[in-house]
Amino acid sequence: MTVLLAEMTREQIRAVAPEAVAVLPTASIEQHGPHLPVVTDTLLCGTVAQRAAERAAGDVPVVVAPVLPYGNSHHHRPFPGVLSLTSTTFMAAVTEVLEGLVLSGFRKLVVLNGHGGNTDSNAVVGLDFVNRLQHPVTIATAAYWDIARPAIVERGVMPGGRIPGHAGRFETALVMAIRPDLVNQEGLAQTQDVSQTAGGLFAAMTGATVQVHGAWAASTGYTDNPRLATPEEGQALLEIIVEKVAEFFVAFGQQA
Repeated sequence: MTVLLAEMTREQIRAVAPEAVAVLPTASIEQHGPHLPVVTDTLLCGTVAQRAAERAAGDVPVVVAPVLPYGNSHHHRPFPGVLSLTSTTFMAAVTEVLEGLVLSGFRKLVVLNGHGGNTDSNAVVGLDFVNRLQHPVTIATAAYWDIARPAIVERGVMPGGRIPGHAGRFETALVMAIRPDLVNQEGLAQTQDVSQTAGGLFAAMTGATVQVHGAWAASTGYTDNPRLATPEEGQALLEIIVEKVAEFFVAFGQQA
């Protein structure tokens, strides 16, 4: 049976929901430099969620809801192609979609994130969903790259500091592996190595998240060096990510 909720009938959903893990992928429609499409986050998160669910299916039933394609992307608005929701609207949307899953009978929920701007909002939704709104569920929120990062670094595929970046080597390699036709080669040739100059996009202090006004508007809109990406590296990344996210689904499903 399919793992995609959108392809299931209501009776198939009714039958599987009580024991299944329901996954809501959250992503964005936003600029990804001159070389990647605005659908990048949605493409990557949806692909990871589906393939990991299929891999986990032998151990735990997993049902993947359609990707929520609109995220919190106001920081990208200096560039064209950014369809962003405010934090309050985004959190309300995630909450209401999750409520639909609960009403359908699901009691094990995972919000799998594919856009950095959604991370904190998803965590707040999870906190409120169980404690303030009192839904009788177990819920986990996580970004797919955080689940897979230790294994990616341990196996020497990519340095941790490049994961996930934005429209840089990591995401470019993944799109090359999944949909190479969507990589604009002319735009890729125009990119530069901004590894030493793009730090303001992800300014960091130990134990803190730092936001710098005007950093994105003054930037190239991507990080590190997209031209280092290869389809082979993307395939290696994808294999590890799917493996580790599948393991996460199984562990969550068996413990929740």
